[in-house]
Order: sequence, then structure tokens, then C-alpha cells
Amino acid sequence: MAMKFIQRWKQKIIIQSAANSANEDLLPTPPEQRTWTWWTYSSLWAGQSFDATWWNVGSSLIGVGLTVPQTVAPVVIACLLLGVAAVLNASFGAHYHVGFPAMIRPTFGVVGSKCFVCLRGLVGIVWYAVQVYYCGQLMGIMFLCVFGSSYRDWDPPVPSSAGTDAKTILVYFLSWTIAFPLTLIHPSKLRAVFTTRALFGGGAFFAMFVWCTTLGQRDPKGFKGFSILQSNPISGSSLGWAVMSGINSILGTTAPMITNQSDVSRYARTPREAGWPQGFTIFTTKIIMAFLSIVATASLQSRYGGIPLWNIWDQLHLLLDENWDAKTRFGCFVIALGVAYSVMVTNAYCNAIPFGADISAIFPRYFDIVRGQIFIAFISLPILPWQILTNAQAFLTFLGSYTFLMGALLGCQWGDFITRKGNYHVPSMYDYGKECIYMYTKGYNWRGFTAWLVSFCIIFPGLIAAYVPDKMSVAPNRIYSMGWIIGVFLSMFFYIVANKLFPVPLVPESHADAHEITKWLGMSPIHGFFPGDSIDGVDTASSDGSSVTEDDKAKEIITVHAISV
Repeated sequence: MAMKFIQRWKQKIIIQSAANSANEDLLPTPPEQRTWTWWTYSSLWAGQSFDATWWNVGSSLIGVGLTVPQTVAPVVIACLLLGVAAVLNASFGAHYHVGFPAMIRPTFGVVGSKCFVCLRGLVGIVWYAVQVYYCGQLMGIMFLCVFGSSYRDWDPPVPSSAGTDAKTILVYFLSWTIAFPLTLIHPSKLRAVFTTRALFGGGAFFAMFVWCTTLGQRDPKGFKGFSILQSNPISGSSLGWAVMSGINSILGTTAPMITNQSDVSRYARTPREAGWPQGFTIFTTKIIMAFLSIVATASLQSRYGGIPLWNIWDQLHLLLDENWDAKTRFGCFVIALGVAYSVMVTNAYCNAIPFGADISAIFPRYFDIVRGQIFIAFISLPILPWQILTNAQAFLTFLGSYTFLMGALLGCQWGDFITRKGNYHVPSMYDYGKECIYMYTKGYNWRGFTAWLVSFCIIFPGLIAAYVPDKMSVAPNRIYSMGWIIGVFLSMFFYIVANKLFPVPLVPESHADAHEITKWLGMSPIHGFFPGDSIDGVDTASSDGSSVTEDDKAKEIITVHAISV
């Protein structure tokens, strides 16, 4: 009886259209889901700029010793690099309509790629909880604005092992509950969410900027200038390294989102839709947001004194402490609401969607993207991020160095793209047979792992310096200050060299003479499929027993047969 129950339960949770190698979310995006336009991607990245994390970017620049005028160069250079990197990495998904877990298989092998899929997924669990905590801090502001002193004075006892107070626990679980419905939405249907997020988040931060600058200009003692943010000016070579550190810090802040590009660019209506418009949006909105935050912070410090406050919720608390009236409470409530919504959508894009894609690649018979999004919400719930942010400095250092590890991965991907001239055979990404071109050596591409490891070994002294800065020389600290840049370009260089010395077949032997692989992105018009190609194991058949992929450029129709489970 028990066995029958288990079997029935197992049949219910198994995705019926899936096999051991793939499910519908891991397969190339079907034409009916390729609906995202340039406006969708521009809205997505504008919203990513109008976010609590990017509002703090000034602290990483001022913190290394730069004055406000000196921050112009690193901000502009870093945002330009981010725009270019985002467009380049979006091209994988935009041309071949597959997400990150499938797209890195040619680089590291169909088996070896799962190492990086697991790494991204595990880190995403922690960051999901941290973003929920950030949202909870903003919810606490809203409760304070609505309930006033009754909420401020509410402090029921909690066990000391909790590591925080009852209000933090309350708003954490409430923000988790409110954000949970976003996990039920498939990424292809989030277009409206990204658009509204850009509007609400942008409006909230611009309102905060206007409010703070008005307070600074109306200071009875006059605005004290931006120099109040800088307590220890630097010059000479130290200034140059501080600029490099600032560039690297900005790149590291957004690097994980660059890595995630294929997870959303796969829904592009055409490759151009995921092209330079979003790069321009990244460049402009992030520059604007960086200087809005710096000016707002300087204005608040000029008016009220004390140490600079960079977190948006700390700034709102300061406004409430200094002006406990109805207008201030209403303004803080509206701003906190807009920023909280922005943080929730950031969590969906940066953590829930990638984790859903990752776990669907690891367990395709049991998880699709939506199930994965739901799973990360539940598995992250008991992490208690306030304990990590308060006590686990070493772990926070690891999370910071994670961007360097993924930067080295990004370099390998770009090196692979250059080596192949952007040509990929999509069916081989799902083939575990010994003759598959992406199986390499038992499923591992040693070229990719070698390039990644060599890059990592060069960066490693810098990572050690991050843990014990006082016990390391100047050189490792400088390596750390350029870790992301070094990781990307070194791994790309070593990957290209390894493939020049030990070339691999670009397509299956039966298509070795295909003219498409001689041109840049020659496989893009046929979406990585040759006539007669198939991806076995998943029933994607339409009513007549086949599924059709439309070639918008060549107007050629290719029938992709699939074998039902």
C-alpha cells in the first residue's frame, strides 16, 4: 500500500514532458515565448539601476579614498564596460534561445558545466535571503510610518539565539510572504513587472534625491560641499589604484547579473532586441543613479552631520528621527514602498530565475523554472541573513569573491564564442552520447577548466589578501582590487590559446563541411539546428507530431522532431 502511494506521488511530481537530460524550460525557448522587445530589456536594466544595492555604490568609491569629482572616471569607465559586457553576454541567449545552464555546456562540457551551475545556484540561495532581509528593512520603515510610536516601542522578548529583535523577524517573514507570488510567474511573463519596477523604483529614488538635496540647500548654515564625504584624500599612485579598485567594485556589483543574461535574453523577439539599446540603458541609468546617491548622501550629511549614511533605509530612518511629522512619514512610506518593490523584483531576476534555471538543469524530471523559483523561496527561509550580515565576515568576503570566480567563467565563455565565431550546435548541448561534440573527455572540457583554474590561481593571492589584508603584501591587495577584470581577460586569453593548440570540432562530423560555421554567427539564422536535427527525450510535439521553429531571417522552416517520453 505504501509503495503504491509513493509511486502515485512520484508520478505526480515528475514533469511528464521531461526526460533525464532536459525539460521544456531547459530546451530552446519556443517561438511563442520570444516576445521580449528592446523596451523590455531597457526597463529591466533601468530597474536594476534604480535599486537599493546600486544606491550604495558611492560608498565603495568614497571608501577607497576618492573625492566626489574623482569618482567620475571610474563610474563612467565601469558603466561603459558593463554595457558592453551585458550586450555581449546577452547575444548567447538572443541568438540561440537557451539559458545559462545549456549555454555553458560547449565551454565546460555537458557534465562539467554542472559544477558552475551548482555554484551559481548555491550562492543564489544565500543572496535570495539577503534581498528578502533588505526588503524587510524597508517594510519596517513603512510600519514605523503607519503605526508610529506604537510600532517603534513594540519589543516583545525573543531568545538570544535569534540574534535579532522581534521586529526584524516579523518584517523578514512578511516581506518573504509578499514577495512569494513572484516565484509563481514564469520568467517569460515578467515583462510588465520589469516595466512597473523601473517606473516605481526610479520615481522613489528620484524623489529621495530631490528631498535630500532640498534639505541640504536649505541648511541654515549653508551646504558644506562634497568634501565632507572625504576624510582622507589620496594622491599619486594610491589615487590610480583607488580608481582601479572603484572600477572593479562597480563591475563586481553587477557581474552576477551579466552572467545571468542568457536566462532572459533567450526570450528576445530578435537578437537586435537584446542588443545595444539595453547597453545604452545600463550606461546612462547607472551613471545617473550613482551620482544621485552621492549628492543625496552628501546633502543629508551636510544638513544633519554624523557619519555618511549610504543605505536607503538608514537615510529614511534619519529623516524620521529629525522630522517626526505627517508629511515626513508619508514621504518616507511612499519611498520605502517603491524601493521595496524594486528590491523584490531584483530578487526575482538576480536569484529566483537563475536558481530555477539551474535546478531544472540538475534535476530536469522534477524541477522546471517555476518549481525552482518556489523551491529557492522555501529553502532560503531559514538562513537568517541578519546573522550572516552581522557575524559572518569571512562568508561575506567569499560572497564578494564569488564575482571574481564568475568573471573567470565569463572570460571562458567569451573565449569560446570567439573561437567558434559564435557558432553553436544546439542539439549537441542536450546529447550525452560518447560521440557528442560537447562531451569532450567524459563530459568535461579540460580547456575550459584549465583556463578557469589558471585565472583563479593568479587571482587567489588577492582573495587571501581579502581575508587577512594585514598579513599580505601590497601586490596581492592590488590583485584583489582588479580581480574581476583580471579574471575575465586572463581566462579568455588562456581559453583561446588552449583551443588554438588543441582545437575541437565545431559541429558534428556529418555537418563538418557546412558553410554556416565559416561565418560569424552563421548558425544564428537557423538557431543552431541543421535540417533533420532533433533533441531526443522531450515531447515538444505539436498537434501534427512535430514542432516548428521559424527562421525570421532566412524565412526557412526547419522541423525539429522530438521523441515522446
